[in-house]
Amino acid sequence: MAFTTMPSSLTNSTSSPTMLLPPISHHINHILPPNKLIVNKPKRKLLHLTVANVASPSLPMITPPTPEEQRSGTTAGRHHHHHVAWTSILQENWEGELQVEGHIPPWLNGTYLRNGPGMWHIGDYDFRHLFDGYATVVKLRLQEGRLFAGHRQLESEAYRAAKKNQKICYREFSEVPKAANFLAYVGELASLFSGASLTDNANTGVVKLGDGRVVCLTETQKGSIVIDPETLETVGKFEYSDSLGGLIHSAHPVVTDKEFVTLLPDLVRAGYLVVRMEPGTNERRVIGRVNCRGGSSPGWVHSFPVTEHYVVVPEMPLRYCAQNLLKAEPTPLYKFEWHPQSKAFMHVMCKTSGNIVASVEVPLFVTFHFINAYEEEDEDGRVTAIIADCCEHNSDPTILDRLRLQNLRSFNGEDVLPDARVGRFRIPLDGSPYGELDAALDPNEHGKGMDMCSINPNNLGKKYRYAYACGAQRPCNFPNTLTKLDLELKKATNWHEEGAVPSEPFFVARPGATEEDDGVVISIVSEKNGEGYALLLDGSTFEEIARAKFPYGLPYGLHGCWVPKE
Repeated sequence: MAFTTMPSSLTNSTSSPTMLLPPISHHINHILPPNKLIVNKPKRKLLHLTVANVASPSLPMITPPTPEEQRSGTTAGRHHHHHVAWTSILQENWEGELQVEGHIPPWLNGTYLRNGPGMWHIGDYDFRHLFDGYATVVKLRLQEGRLFAGHRQLESEAYRAAKKNQKICYREFSEVPKAANFLAYVGELASLFSGASLTDNANTGVVKLGDGRVVCLTETQKGSIVIDPETLETVGKFEYSDSLGGLIHSAHPVVTDKEFVTLLPDLVRAGYLVVRMEPGTNERRVIGRVNCRGGSSPGWVHSFPVTEHYVVVPEMPLRYCAQNLLKAEPTPLYKFEWHPQSKAFMHVMCKTSGNIVASVEVPLFVTFHFINAYEEEDEDGRVTAIIADCCEHNSDPTILDRLRLQNLRSFNGEDVLPDARVGRFRIPLDGSPYGELDAALDPNEHGKGMDMCSINPNNLGKKYRYAYACGAQRPCNFPNTLTKLDLELKKATNWHEEGAVPSEPFFVARPGATEEDDGVVISIVSEKNGEGYALLLDGSTFEEIARAKFPYGLPYGLHGCWVPKE
């Protein structure tokens, strides 16, 4: 277990919440006593977090913005006229017990972790894009019907340098450090090629490895950071011990208790290395290589699916672009370019041999997230095709630019969210040169919005019926529903609250369950009024079973994982 210890300025937030917010000059930067969190605001009534008739220690409290502050649009030196989902978190860390409305199933014991960008400014500078924000990790610890929650900023090098220097110091998704002069710009370019200037801001996902370590991830390999799932403290860098090199990887490896599989895009010789890492090690070993069939650069691989015996490698015509990486200002597609003439392909590799068993051209597609894949068999049990499902944006790459913070914050009631669907690929294994891509169900079932998906992990790589995702209640500018997809009946059940922005619905299966949808769906919801709450839905009926309000509004988050209680 190789990692380098990183210093942390954080303290135990249960007893002493800390105000360490950029712009730091605008905020208190010292330890506060228990049960007080002072922000530069008028006095108001504190929101109590202790649960009635439950013995618990004295817990810290946070003062949410007053109605007057919400109307005037300013709290703690930052503007709050936009939705709390797109507003920087008000404090660096907090922990406490939440009062539960409803009933938490007694079997649900463990910790849900959610990672995502939570701070979109440094000093007086506001970031451009949703994906630029510094990582905020949120936890929901469920224990015998009680819910303990908290959050903490991830102490990446990029975040610590930004706090210290009050400016961006590493290349984020759309942001580039501002060079003082031409020589500094040239030096920054040189550090880009070595990877030194790439961010380690691991703000995308969080996974529990088979050996129990919990790692936050993003698309840069250096952005792999180990955290303590109990305290959320940053433990250190996850250092890969092999010599495979490279600067980037898929932000969404496929992780089980037995293995860790991911893709390493090769930007020099356009292709992908498919690699595996065993639990208890930091060494990735090559399963095989896929050479790209279209264009001189690999397609973006934010995620990919696997089956029981195969790895599916997607090749999108949304391709990495070296010229865009070098530019000081972002292009509409950031570090990518749309090359429809280069076509789109799906490759299938045998997990055991590394051989490519299928490589087919498919209709053009754009996806961030694959849902699942499985092997289609004939009557004799022979595998004839691979079925792979994804959240597909109708081959429209402009979804990336729709995620600019300016666009998200300026919703005026106009329906501007691009259409999306559950895209289902069929990849034949009989040597045919072409595959198929169709909608797995009528997109109107989920409001023609589709992203941020999860399934019962027991069905990973196997034929499945149910998936959970975020859909749309129109008009909107971002997915705003929680959706249960029945891919057998081709129907969807939708949960929606006016003005709410829910994050990824994460399914936790009931231990010993025999039905695929027997479990609980967890989401964290940001409200229009500046507040937020944890939400639990029954995985089968998709009805609410419990919610618990946070004492403050949480920004939108991306992806999560479940750490069961041992």
